[in-house]
Amino acid sequence: MQLRPGIRVVLRYRDGESATDALGTVEDVTDDTVTVRTKRGSTVVQRDAILLAHEVPPAPVRTGLPHEVVSAVDLRRISAAAWLPPESTWLHSDNVRAEAEGATDFVQTGWLLRSEPAAPSKRANSTLPLDDPGMPAAQALDAVENWYTSRDARPMVQIYSADASSALTPACAELGPLLRERGYEAMPPTLLLAGATREAAAGATRAADAALPGLTIEVSDSPSADYLAALGYPADHEGHEAFRRLLTSAEQVQFLTAWAHHPDGSRSPVSACRLVEVSRWAVVTNLVTQPALRRRGAGRAIVRAAIATAAGRGVRSFLAEVESDNTASIALFESLGAAVAQRAWFARR
Repeated sequence: MQLRPGIRVVLRYRDGESATDALGTVEDVTDDTVTVRTKRGSTVVQRDAILLAHEVPPAPVRTGLPHEVVSAVDLRRISAAAWLPPESTWLHSDNVRAEAEGATDFVQTGWLLRSEPAAPSKRANSTLPLDDPGMPAAQALDAVENWYTSRDARPMVQIYSADASSALTPACAELGPLLRERGYEAMPPTLLLAGATREAAAGATRAADAALPGLTIEVSDSPSADYLAALGYPADHEGHEAFRRLLTSAEQVQFLTAWAHHPDGSRSPVSACRLVEVSRWAVVTNLVTQPALRRRGAGRAIVRAAIATAAGRGVRSFLAEVESDNTASIALFESLGAAVAQRAWFARR
């Protein structure tokens, strides 16, 4: 696996004549060492001493099933990692000082600034407050506004709740009133639904296990032209390449398509979705179904296929984000055992 700052791992490594483990979040990676922040402090591990490395889910903050014990901030972090544009940076006072001094070793904490103007996605063109930015919220928001203005873009911020209610998480509590004061307008909420892969997959461990009669399901590492067109980005769209970059930006991403086969030997896509694995979570995004074939189970089957694929790799939890007025998609994920775990709002000035 690729060790990179921000992921939670367990490393087994040689320590003298024996082996020991380091469990925590990767803080720094060099050619020779990996630094892991554990409960006991930072541990520096020599790369050539590492015997085994596994990515693990975020640390639990409460008791319950695996998908129920993750903090609101970690849920948002997982979701964001599945949809990260190439131009993303962290707003933190340490990074501001480092940039002023000409350094390039930035911390990956604070507020996440994202920009992909060629693809008009709210997630890819907004700021996400995750951790303390090391400065007052008003000063941080000033920096956000300057960053987007310098890119000829309107500043937009994504805030989110602590749970399934509308109560903002502490990371956003101070920011919400400040956004209102500055004239930001909140858009309708997006719901984050989370569930257990075992329940959703219902025994399936491969995509093919979830196929409906008469359909086959294919898994690919790249999006097809049909899929991009169904998402509104055909080959002649000016944002085609930018949106394709977004879809493929995650480290572990796959695309699933359900195909209908016809008597003349041809085939046509019925439904498709995107699957990203982040921190041992399955993130399902960009579900599309041919309009004439909706409400026949094809959408549910392709989502179940994606979750089964992840379950077959030992992933235990999944999430999806759905607009609050998309009752059909909400019902689909609820039928697979998912429940609303968080609400989020995009606010634009």
